[in-house]
Amino acid sequence: MAHCHCRSVLHRDIKLDNILLDGEGGVKICDFGVSKLITRNEVIQEQCGTPAYLAPEMSSNSKYSGFFVDIWSLGILLYVMLQGTVPFRAQTMDGLY
Repeated sequence: MAHCHCRSVLHRDIKLDNILLDGEGGVKICDFGVSKLITRNEVIQEQCGTPAYLAPEMSSNSKYSGFFVDIWSLGILLYVMLQGTVPFRAQTMDGLY
């Protein structure tokens, strides 16, 4: 993620499905379909990505400083890898938010 962020690329859809391992055990990030090139202090308000991995400021349609939403999603990803489930679940989208 640091490699992307230092090149001003915001992924915005970090999740288990978008993490691959190559033949040598190296980690690869895929699916840059909702990614965005941003400037260092750019503020964004677009909501995109997978709901269970969204940072609170994204799910509430608030303005956010780009790179922090990827860091939040990495935390959710780590939780999923350790626990086998997402930390926040609900029957409806409103319940999840």
